[in-house]
Amino acid sequence: MKKLSIAIALILASLLIAPKLIGSVVEEEREKVLVELNNTDGITLTTSQYTSSWFGAEVTSELTFSLDDAGLADVTILLEEQLSFGPVIITEQDWHLGLGYSAMKFKFSAAEVDDEIIELINEKLHLGALLSFNKNVTTFIKTDEMSYQDGETLIVSAPAEAEFSLINNETIIGDFSWGGLEVKGEGERFVIGTVAMSTEQKVVSGDYLQGTAILTGDATFNVTNIDMYSQNRHVFSLSEAGLTSVVSLDDELLALKLKYNAKEISASGQSFEQPNLEVVLANIDINALQELNKLSAKLSIGVAGQDYSAELLAALSEVTDQILAKEPKLTVTDLSVVTEQGKIASEFALNINKDLFDFNSVNSNSMALITALEADAKGSVPMEFLTQFGMAPMVDDFVAQGYLTRQDNDVSFVAKYVESQLTINGKAFQL
Repeated sequence: MKKLSIAIALILASLLIAPKLIGSVVEEEREKVLVELNNTDGITLTTSQYTSSWFGAEVTSELTFSLDDAGLADVTILLEEQLSFGPVIITEQDWHLGLGYSAMKFKFSAAEVDDEIIELINEKLHLGALLSFNKNVTTFIKTDEMSYQDGETLIVSAPAEAEFSLINNETIIGDFSWGGLEVKGEGERFVIGTVAMSTEQKVVSGDYLQGTAILTGDATFNVTNIDMYSQNRHVFSLSEAGLTSVVSLDDELLALKLKYNAKEISASGQSFEQPNLEVVLANIDINALQELNKLSAKLSIGVAGQDYSAELLAALSEVTDQILAKEPKLTVTDLSVVTEQGKIASEFALNINKDLFDFNSVNSNSMALITALEADAKGSVPMEFLTQFGMAPMVDDFVAQGYLTRQDNDVSFVAKYVESQLTINGKAFQL
């Protein structure tokens, strides 16, 4: 029993002593972040107060975003942090194990923002960052229900919650959920249903904080419904919509796969089911893309008033040649929707012939780009769908000329565009 009491006493003593030792580690890591942020163009973070105690610290800082390049005034945010030192951290929202936790409040000090909005954000928004034992950073964002009224317009935002982790400064994992939004006023109503998002991405080139990072991985976004009402009429509806993106890297070539789908969409008196869009962008040279990122970063910190147009055009020409050398291709593998008359479906592929493309010619004459474009497409549509819009005579005429093929209720085509010549169903078509 005596040994157990001694062990418990040692553990308690360690927990009491540890925060003081951990505090210096947290402050050191915070200084590293300050240096990295201040090396990022357009961002300045300065600490005006750092008052440390045994179990934590109170910090006041100013975060300034320079918007000179956009022709806007700088925006400065006053940050007030309440730091808690580990190993056991108890916050208003939860408890954590880690080196340190920062609970933040902020307000805009260099922008015209309604004081009521700032007060609402500070009251309803809970923002914190956890520094784990392995020095990864996890950001927690929680909001309570928020409502704001401006005249006849009422905005109500449901609670939201997000958690994003930055691991080894190269992997980002996160989830976001939101109960939705409703805006009402003067006979108009706009509703966004429940929203959910998740992502897991990795930096494969560049630097995240410098804005030059190229990421691979996947992300998903889903919303249960989006609705618009006007004078008690349901003018737009979208239900069970989802968006998925996957970026992959193979032999220094990036590929993006994007997929959109929904259960139903209605607008302007028309209703469609199962709208789908699947896009693949392949063979993008990661090295050329990174050169473009570096160029953008370099020009953004250039001397104000200096003309970089010649340098930019020369660099873009070189990067464009690098990209086209890998023969990138944009493919829409599925663009379809189901109507009351049947399914409308199409797909197409687009690329630029590198042997016909001259950057300098395109820069001076946009028609030069059209000459270098190559495309293949095919599609089908129910005849009944076209008939309801009075297009039957035109369709019959194109069928007679051989540009369209009609079989039973379906009208279809196959098209190709090469060297400024469009052919449909194998017949030349003059634009």
